[in-house]
Amino acid sequence: MTEIKELGGIEVPKKLNRTAKKLAAAGERLVQIAPALLHSRASEQMLAIARMGMLDKVLGYLVTTDKNVHFVRPGIAWDSVQTVPLDVIDDVDYVDEFHNNTLKIKVGDKAEKITFYDDMEGIQFYRYLKTKQWKE
Repeated sequence: MTEIKELGGIEVPKKLNRTAKKLAAAGERLVQIAPALLHSRASEQMLAIARMGMLDKVLGYLVTTDKNVHFVRPGIAWDSVQTVPLDVIDDVDYVDEFHNNTLKIKVGDKAEKITFYDDMEGIQFYRYLKTKQWKE
């Protein structure tokens, strides 16, 4: 069973303790942590696991803060983290709406697809970006 700690009201899986502590030390407030995969960093098998919502096999997380979106692949010695500042995200759209838990974020002329393990977490992320709550 995955141990979960709470940081700022957000449940933090044990795998993400290092990253969550670094973000807090950098002054970022956690908004959401959701099991999710970037398509550019995942195989078809990994994406199938995410689409089926197999939470016992979480391979990556989307960590949203009040300033950035971080894509985290936890590792034994270190975590692989890709960061996108919220203010450079131009739009977020559903890919084949409500059928595969996949959203697409757009930054300039580039786009990246994200598949969530749980569609409700994808909806929460979508609403957060669409309503630009982070600008408040």
